[in-house]
This record gives sequence, C-alpha cells and structure tokens, in this order.
Amino acid sequence: MSQHFDRVRFYLQRERLTEAERELETWLRAEADNPLAHAMRSELRIEQKQFAAALTAAETALGYAPDDPFLLYMLARAQFFNKRTTDARATIARGIATDPADEDFYLLLANVDAYEEKWPAALESVDRGLALEPAHVQLLNLRAQVLLKLNRKEEARQSLDYALQEAPTDSYSHANMGWAAIEQDRYDGAVGHFQEALRLDPQNDYARNGLKEAIKGKNLLYRGVLKYFLWLGRLQERGRWVFIIGLYLLYRGALQLADSYPQLSYVLYPVIGVYVLFAFSSWIAVPISNLFLRLHPLGKHALTDDERLGSTLAGTLLGGALLSLIAFYFTDSDRLLFLGGFLGLLLIPVGGTFSTEPGGSARRKMLYYTGALALIGGLGCIFINQAIFLILFALGIFAFGWVANYLVGQEAKEF
Repeated sequence: MSQHFDRVRFYLQRERLTEAERELETWLRAEADNPLAHAMRSELRIEQKQFAAALTAAETALGYAPDDPFLLYMLARAQFFNKRTTDARATIARGIATDPADEDFYLLLANVDAYEEKWPAALESVDRGLALEPAHVQLLNLRAQVLLKLNRKEEARQSLDYALQEAPTDSYSHANMGWAAIEQDRYDGAVGHFQEALRLDPQNDYARNGLKEAIKGKNLLYRGVLKYFLWLGRLQERGRWVFIIGLYLLYRGALQLADSYPQLSYVLYPVIGVYVLFAFSSWIAVPISNLFLRLHPLGKHALTDDERLGSTLAGTLLGGALLSLIAFYFTDSDRLLFLGGFLGLLLIPVGGTFSTEPGGSARRKMLYYTGALALIGGLGCIFINQAIFLILFALGIFAFGWVANYLVGQEAKEF
C-alpha cells in the first residue's frame, strides 16, 4: 500500500473529506492508472453522497484488475449505495468465489439483505461472516439489529454483550445496546447506554435519537406509540401496508355496522373512537412529546433545532385550537369553532411532517402538502360559507396518513 492510500484512508476515517479529496488528486496525477486510487475515490464519493460518481470510479478501478477481491468489494459497495442490489449480490458472489475467507463480503451481503427487509437471509449472511471472524464488531452489531427485527431480543443482547467485550469503547455497540434495552422496556438502562455512546462519540446521531426515545418512553402515554413504531418497523413493507389497510377496513366496517345496527353502537363506537385516536396520535406523538422533552434536564440538550421548531409549531397549534374552542363556548361564534377545528386538524400534517427526517424527500413533499392544506383550511375559516374549502381540507386531512406512509416508505429505500 502506498503512502497516498494510508493518508486518504486516514482522512476518510476522520471525515476530513476536503483533505482526502486533495490527497486523491495528488495521487491520481502521479498514478492515473492506479486501481487503488480509483477505489478510494469511489469511497470518497460515497461519503459525499455522490453515488453515481462512486459507481463510475469503482468500475474504473475494477477495469484495471478484474479479479481483485478488494476492488470487487468496493464495486459491490457502490452498487449497493446506488440501490442496484441485484448487481451488488452478483459482485459479492464473485468476491466470495475469489476470496471465500473475507468476512466483509458477508457483512455487505447482510446489509443488502437487511435493506430488502429479508431478515432471516440477513441473519444467515451475518452468521456466515461470524463463522470466519467471531469477534467482528460490525457483524455482531448487525446481527443484534437483525435479531431485534426478528423479535429475538435476548439473543440480540447476547450478541451486543460479546461486541462490547471485544470493543468496550465502541460507541455504536453502546447505542445498539440502548435500543435493545428499549425493546425490553428497560428505559433507565437504555438512557445509560446512550449516554455512554455519546460520551465516546458526541456526533453519534443514532445514539442521540435513541436517548430521546428512551426518555420519552418513560412516559406511559408515549410508550404505547413507541411500541407501535418499533413493532411496525419489524414488518416488511408489504406487511405494513396490509396492517394499515386492514385497520382502515375495520374502521369502515364498524361505521357501516353502527349505521345498520344501532343497538350495537355502544360496542362499535368505542372501536371507531380508538381508531380515530390512534390515527391522530401516531402522527402528532413525536412533536408533542418533544414539547415535553424540552422540560427534561437531559432530554432538552438532545433535541435538534428542527425538533424544537416542530414541537413549537405543534404546541402553538394545540394551544390555538384549545383557546379557539374555549372562546367558542362563551361566544357561540361559528368562525371560532371553524378556527379551532382547523388548527386542531392541521396538527396532524404538521406533526407528521416534523416526524420525518429533515432534508429528505419525504419531508420536502410533506411540507408542500401541509402548506397547501394550511392555505385551503385558512381560506375555509375566512370564507366559512364556501363549503368547497372545508371539503377539500377535510379530504386532504383524511388522505394525509396514506400519502405520508407512502412517502416515508419510498424514502426508506433512498440513501
């Protein structure tokens, strides 16, 4: 390996991308046909999220040495980040045939399996890698994550115990242990692991997000929502849609039965009420819980500016809705009633929007959707005699859950 390779790798490990770029350019000027230089350029482009360029660089590298295991690994990695999973699997198979003792090929294969939500296959890939290197910390961590998806919580904890035994100062292992503790309802223990992960690596967002969930999970009202999110995350995409559609069909069926058989209404209306409450809470729980987290001595430091903004907007809408409805009670003003309903219902798309990752495609599209709903609903409050605005607003609120679930599902397949 050349000094250039060592320097580029050093800079990449420390996320000093500008210096890595400069070193790479120097290296390529001196050795334009060096396959390692092109492979490291591919890695740099991945870190810069320039995935198409990463693939081009990896293909160029492999062109100089078609049977080199390291270059095959880099190409498969670039294909994976470009969502070309079929190509990645084929390249990984070539790599394993060339160097069957390289456990990193199985790590990458397991990541492909996990991306496609093929949890049993991912576990098999991980175990094949661990058979070659039992102390591989990344494989142990991925094994724990896959086991959690398979609801095998105790085995996940055992894998993480081993990972921490091998690398006690690994921030990612502590963060995974925290998430495993959340799955087992051990919220105080989870907080401790997330704190340790952040002490070891203050930039570990995976641990920071876990810390917030662990603190909020101590609240009984939020805990049910958290358990729902974790359970839903264990399902494959098809299973999630089956559940969501099935729940909606149950709701529609309950409505029709209540209309046809009024004597059953005392049983059916609670079912309908639970569905409506569930539909509301699953979207507003995150920003509302963040509002309370701002009062927590530890949790308030874990919130990002975006989360503070989301919780402020949610609190403002909730407060405005309550004040409007209280004022309506004393004044009997239809306009105040419409305003209270508008602000309360707008909390759903606003809460859902700020429950997504900032900067992502789902967030951007949901902002447009929520902005349009706010405009239409605002016009409805001004022109209360124009039913078209209220109808469009109501339809938009009704459709929000379907639209949001679709957008979030699509974004989950992006990098």
